Amino acid sequence: MENRCIGRRLRQLNNSVRRFIDRGSKYKREIDNLTCSNGWIIGYLCHAEEEDRDVYQRDLEEEFGITRSTASKVMILLEKKGIITREPVLRDARLKRIALTDRSRELGKLMEEDAHRLEAALTEGFTGQELEVLFSYFDRLQANIERAQERAEDQTKECGK
Repeated sequence: MENRCIGRRLRQLNNSVRRFIDRGSKYKREIDNLTCSNGWIIGYLCHAEEEDRDVYQRDLEEEFGITRSTASKVMILLEKKGIITREPVLRDARLKRIALTDRSRELGKLMEEDAHRLEAALTEGFTGQELEVLFSYFDRLQANIERAQERAEDQTKECGK
């Protein structure tokens, strides 16, 4: 009997997407040690820049569902690689606006092409209605896992009392 574990299937799909990007990506050849996650962040920053919208670390935490410590580590690495700069904000010295470098803007253009190829590969054979249903399932899965995390955190707090 086939094992129908959602978590395992999501992990398999994630691994397949990473391999697709790593093997066929134009930007991967342009910069050594640029991870798939780095690429998603660059893409997000490119879109924000097109919209003339400032981005801060907390925006990345929310957008990608990562912790503050993970986001900090990623920002430090991206800065070392010359992909981003962190610029102080006049109204609040604690805030740092995340900005692209010229180098990462060029990569962003290549990555946009890669993103279109990935999306076309993933959605091949799906109707618009099927995609709407699929995204509604993704939303429900996300809401379910967030509720489960909240319950686990509440239980942890109760045990600590």
